[in-house]
Amino acid sequence: MTDDQQVAEILSELAAAVADAPPTTEGYWTSEELHELYERFEKEPDLPLTAGQRRLFLAERARRAAASRVHGVLRSLQKAAERGRVTATAEAAVLAEACVRAGLAAPDAIGVLYELGVPYGEQALARLVPDTRVNDSDRRRGRWWLRRLREPKYQALAGRPVEDEEPLLPNVVRDLTSGWHGGWEVEEAPTQERFAQARAILEALLPSKRLPFPEPVSEWEGDWDEDEDERPDWLEIRMVLRALMPDVRLVTRERVTEGWHECKQLGLDLQGEDPEEFGSRWAARIGAWTAEAILSWLWQQEHFRPWALDLAGRYIDRNVAVAEATRLLSEAAEAGLWGPAAGGRPGPS
Repeated sequence: MTDDQQVAEILSELAAAVADAPPTTEGYWTSEELHELYERFEKEPDLPLTAGQRRLFLAERARRAAASRVHGVLRSLQKAAERGRVTATAEAAVLAEACVRAGLAAPDAIGVLYELGVPYGEQALARLVPDTRVNDSDRRRGRWWLRRLREPKYQALAGRPVEDEEPLLPNVVRDLTSGWHGGWEVEEAPTQERFAQARAILEALLPSKRLPFPEPVSEWEGDWDEDEDERPDWLEIRMVLRALMPDVRLVTRERVTEGWHECKQLGLDLQGEDPEEFGSRWAARIGAWTAEAILSWLWQQEHFRPWALDLAGRYIDRNVAVAEATRLLSEAAEAGLWGPAAGGRPGPS
């Protein structure tokens, strides 16, 4: 039997398995106690139940059996796709997408779509991830793999020259060739030029007025896999933007706008912002992450000059990089160079 014949049989079996699957029982599970009762029913078929409970449990058993059947067929299809033996990629993508929408072995179906790749697997994932009718965890998983498929596009954009594009960060900041978090290593004897650069960057990034909300947002502390349902959308937006603009010198109006379109296609929450509003917010956020890195570098270098302490206080006043600015002042206080330990010297205003 040829590879095409084997794949045709797999696709035929998958189509039949999806068609034969009973409807989902989702929405009928009203309590945790009901789930526990179902688990007992699986071990005790003669367990006394109401007619409604028995119908629900039998329907759920049939649904699980159908999902198990679909899972087995999808695994065979994914192995064939991994070996490059699926030529009927359009048909395979349609069936895998149908599995996700039906909630039948969705993680396996998403894996198949990733292996099918561009264009059909990518197109199917692009239809699934913004669709709110699809399970949230499946949409999140689909976004992860869709980003993987789009990485070549992101890399191409990141490598594009920035000439004639509108910068969203001050020129002194754009001289940095490091990532958003600065990437400055602690040195034994940093030069005065380096401190001067740090000062110029902090002065340039300081907002003219206090922000209504602190920037950057607090880092998410959940487990990426175990707590994925609680993962905030801003974290995934940041992943997209960092792929498109890995260095601060690449933060331009044009690239952030492309990021807005990409995030919208991925079904991420843009808080109702248009591209201009989105660009302004994320430019401020990227600037705040960059300022955090510089402030962190200063306290690690034990550089507690008056200008550094003054800027730290002003950053706190403006609601930007507050954690690292506070750390700088705390380290200075411990060294007796700021606050009461410095002879009652007041903190910077």
